[in-house]
Amino acid sequence: MKNWHKYLLFALSIGLTATICWSAAPNQIVASGIGVSITEANLEKACRIFVLTQASSGVDVPAALEPMYRKRLLDDLIMNKLMALRANPTDKWQASQKATENFKAQREQYVSAVAFELKVEATGLTMVEFKRQLETEALASIVAKRELRPTTAATEGDILKFYNDHNKQWRVLETAKVAHVLLSKSDGATGRRLNPDERAAKQATAAKVLGKATAGIDFKQLAKEFSEDLSTKETGGELLLVRGASLPEVEKMVFTMQPNQVVLVESELGYHVVKVIERKAAKIRKLSEVSSDIRKHLQSQKFIKQLPGYYDRVKKQAGVRVTLK
Repeated sequence: MKNWHKYLLFALSIGLTATICWSAAPNQIVASGIGVSITEANLEKACRIFVLTQASSGVDVPAALEPMYRKRLLDDLIMNKLMALRANPTDKWQASQKATENFKAQREQYVSAVAFELKVEATGLTMVEFKRQLETEALASIVAKRELRPTTAATEGDILKFYNDHNKQWRVLETAKVAHVLLSKSDGATGRRLNPDERAAKQATAAKVLGKATAGIDFKQLAKEFSEDLSTKETGGELLLVRGASLPEVEKMVFTMQPNQVVLVESELGYHVVKVIERKAAKIRKLSEVSSDIRKHLQSQKFIKQLPGYYDRVKKQAGVRVTLK
């Protein structure tokens, strides 16, 4: 069985959840406060889901880490409760939309709906519970971002400073969109390097293709008929070349050519008949082009930095008391 080790790990994890996630006092309160009452049973379920989720992905959870992740999971349960209490109707609507998007995105990673459902159930959740969990997590994030928005906003000065401090990041290299036909110097089936006579025949074919292209024959048709580049021949031989990241022999010619020019170039790989479709010069992206992305980045960084302190304040306001041992 190809993935027997994963199935073994998953089977062992079931035993693991029965030991490190088991509680002798399921009704004991481990965290309480205004609007918050979390029992050992709640934490045990979160722990079980965590362990099974990791196991279903082939990741073992050492028992020695139990105290650490139990505390983390309890913090998550507390904050999910508190954020739900602070949510307004708009937050809830946004969370529902976000959860639907996340569910769809995760579903699309699997070959079928059945495969996805089996994966979810392997974590110990039903599909209904899984969707509810996605919405709960989305709601907690949305509420926190809304309440921290006044202190995480990026000013125009912040954006300008980041732009100037990271000027290399805005460089766009010169590119050329081309169509090409490749006649290889190697045998496509065996990888054997061709002998001189065989290479001469390939060169002659390349010269023939060049003549047809220069005469105005449709280049896409030429690529489909003659090109030995299997990755591009069915799409008309189209490639996007980036200055400094292409075959030197091809690059040297292409970046001196004008659109619709055709040339025959020899490289170590073979004989290339190349037609330039479009060239774009190197440039520096303007502040106006990237300011929105910079703003999002700066706000995200501020949010991450302020989040622990925000959570501490919210828990203090709710009088949260943790009795987890």
